[in-house]
Amino acid sequence: MNQVEATDTPDNLLKVYAYFRACLSATLLIMYLSDMGLNVLGNTYPQIYLGTTSAYLVISLLTLIHFHFNQSGPSIQLLLFMLLTDMVATTIIIHSSGGLSSGLGFLMLIIVAAGSILLTGRWSLLVAALASICILTETLSTTFLLSKNEETIFPAGVLGVLLFATALIFQILTRRIREAQSIASTRTAETERLQALNESIVKRMRTGIIVVDGGDNIQLINSAAVQLLDQKQTSPLGIGHSLRTIHPLFKQLERWRSYPWLRTPTFKATASSQELQANFTSLYEEADRQVLIFLEDTRALAQHAQQLKLSSLGRLTGSIAHEVRNPLGAISHASQLLSEQAANDGQTKLLDIIHRHCGRVNQIVENVLQLSRQKPPAFQKLWLLQWLKKFRHEYLENQNQSDVIDIDNVGEDTQIFFDPSHLSQILVNLVDNGLRYSEQQTKQRWVKLVVSKDTSSGLPYLDIYDNGPGIPKQDQENIFEPFFTTSNEGSGLGLYLAQELCAVNYASLSFIDPGKQGHYFRIGFAHPERLLPRPQE
Repeated sequence: MNQVEATDTPDNLLKVYAYFRACLSATLLIMYLSDMGLNVLGNTYPQIYLGTTSAYLVISLLTLIHFHFNQSGPSIQLLLFMLLTDMVATTIIIHSSGGLSSGLGFLMLIIVAAGSILLTGRWSLLVAALASICILTETLSTTFLLSKNEETIFPAGVLGVLLFATALIFQILTRRIREAQSIASTRTAETERLQALNESIVKRMRTGIIVVDGGDNIQLINSAAVQLLDQKQTSPLGIGHSLRTIHPLFKQLERWRSYPWLRTPTFKATASSQELQANFTSLYEEADRQVLIFLEDTRALAQHAQQLKLSSLGRLTGSIAHEVRNPLGAISHASQLLSEQAANDGQTKLLDIIHRHCGRVNQIVENVLQLSRQKPPAFQKLWLLQWLKKFRHEYLENQNQSDVIDIDNVGEDTQIFFDPSHLSQILVNLVDNGLRYSEQQTKQRWVKLVVSKDTSSGLPYLDIYDNGPGIPKQDQENIFEPFFTTSNEGSGLGLYLAQELCAVNYASLSFIDPGKQGHYFRIGFAHPERLLPRPQE
C-alpha cells in the first residue's frame, strides 16, 4: 500500500509544496522580526512563536536539501511527516498569536488541500482529521489557559467542517485530474507509438519522401529519397539542407510551381543514376507553404510497360510472321533457281542483292520474334567478373579464336541480380558490334570489358570499349530506336533489343562519349540488395 502511494505521488507538486513551506516559514519569521506582524504574530507568546517559526524554517530547508540530493520518489512516511510537521507548527503559531482570532487558522486549509492533492484515498481524510484535532486542541487550550470566552469553540467547529469539505473537494478534483492525466499519458504514448510507426514506414518505403518549406530547405527526407537521388555517403543529404543543391529536382519543383497542372517529366539526379518521376503536392495554402515531394523509380513502371509492349508485339508478330516468311521464302528460292541459270555477271550481281536483302528481312523477322517471345527474367545472383570470364571462354569457342576480349576489374568483384541468358544475349550483341567496328578501324578485332562500381550510389556497372570510330553526335540519340542503323547490313534491332532486355532486368544501357578516345557502352545494374519487385502480370 505504502509503495503504491509513494509511486502515485506527483513529484513536481510535492517540490512546489516544499518550496511553499520554506517561503511561508521564512515570511512568518521575517514579518515577526521586522515588526510587520501588526501586533498579531506572536503577540501572546513571542518566544514560542520565534522558536517555532525558526525550527519550522530549518526543517523546511532541510526538506528542500533532501529533495535536491535524493532523486528517488518520496515515501508515504516522508509525506506524512511533512504534513504533520506543518500542522503542529501551524497550531503552535496560531496559539502563540492568540488563537483563531488571529486569522492564521486558515493556513490549515492550505495544508489539508495539499494533503488531498499529494495523497489519495483515506490518507487525505486522515490529514483533515488530524488538522481538525489540532484546531480543536488549540481552541480548548486557548479557552482554558487564557480564560477566553467559550464562544471561540464554534468557529473551531466551523473550521473543522471546512477542513473536511476541503479534503473531499480536492480529493474529487485530484482524482479527476489524475484520470485526465492518465488518459492524456495513454494517448501521448499511443501517439508516440504511431509516430514511431509512421516514421519507420516512411523510412522503409521504396518511394522517396521529401518535405521542403517555402525557403526550399528540407524538413523531412527518408532513406529511399537519399538513395534515389544518388547522394554521396561522405556528405549525405539531410534535414536543413537546401534542395537547390540538387539542381535537376529543384528545376522540377520550380516548373511545378509555375505550371502545377502539367505532369512533370522524368529526370536524372546525376549522370549515373536511374530516371526518376517526381510528384508534388502542397501541404498548406499559406505563403510559406510546405511542399511534399514523392520520388519514384521509373524502372518498375518501365518494366511493366515493357511486358505489355512485348505481349502486344508478340501477338502482332505471331500473326504476320507467317505472312511475311512465305513470300520471302518463295522469293529466296526463286532467286536461287535463277542464280543457277544466270547468263552474265550483271544478273549474278542482281541475284546477290536479292539474296542479301532476303537474308536481312529474315533477320529482322527473327529479331522481332525473339523480342516478342521474351519470358519474365529468371533472376540469379551472379559474381560479375567470374561470369564474364566464363562468357569470354564460351564466346571465343564459338567465334574466331583470333578475337581479343580483355576483361578488367576496378576494385573487388561485385554481385548483380540478372537473368544470365539475357545478359549473355546483350553482351553477344555489344561484343559483336565492337569487334566488327574495331576491325574496320584498326584491322584488329578487339573489345574490353571493365567491371566497376559507382562510388556515390554503390551501384555496379559494366563498360564495353572498342577501337571503332564511334557514333556521330547527331545519331547518338537515335541508336536505341527500333530499326535505326548506320550499317547497310544491320537490321536496326540489336541495340534496341539489348536495351529492352536491360530494362526487363531493372538495368540501363547507355552510350557514353566523353568527346575523346574511349567511347563505350555502359550497362548500369540495380543494387543486388535493393532490387525492385517485379510487377504482377
